[in-house]
Amino acid sequence: MAKSPPPARDPKEAAIIEAARVTFLAHGYDGASMDEIALTAGVSKRTVYNRFRSKEELFAAAIEETCRRILPVDMAAIEASRTTEQFVNEMAHVFIQGILQPDALALRRIAAFEAGRNPALGRSYLEHGPAYMAATFAPALARAAKREGLVIEDVETAIYQLGALISEPLYTEVLLGATPADLAAAIDDQIASGLKAFWRIYGP
Repeated sequence: MAKSPPPARDPKEAAIIEAARVTFLAHGYDGASMDEIALTAGVSKRTVYNRFRSKEELFAAAIEETCRRILPVDMAAIEASRTTEQFVNEMAHVFIQGILQPDALALRRIAAFEAGRNPALGRSYLEHGPAYMAATFAPALARAAKREGLVIEDVETAIYQLGALISEPLYTEVLLGATPADLAAAIDDQIASGLKAFWRIYGP
């Protein structure tokens, strides 16, 4: 089921989450301390714990904040003013450009490394990262399917399939340091081929 839009963060909470993002990116998960996060945020350690019960919870918030920054705030308006093909193409570019940002890649690497010894952290990344994005985009795909006569029995599964088609192998290449010389062109090519395959699978 799709999630309702998350509530706006108050300034103090936003400062703590941003400080956590900065600290995790600088020192990794193990190297980040609640003391340093509090210092970076300019608040007391008690204030941090009043809002986030653990470092794991703060890491989840940092992941979700990264996803919020990827998503356009006016997605409904964009959808209403585009054809289905234009809208899906535009959202595909927003998504790929977002997940290929250095901060997003770094957090993914941290989560993947830590998940082996702390599965709960991996599950938290999944919930607040990929699952959060899928749940956000799923309603738009459902509406597009209805407009275009697509037969999609499981919209959220289709969202994951679409994400894989428009991102791989490019995402894995960039994640592992093999970034193409012309990244913008590579993104365009990856999305074009991925969308072509997706429409072939689900087209009327």
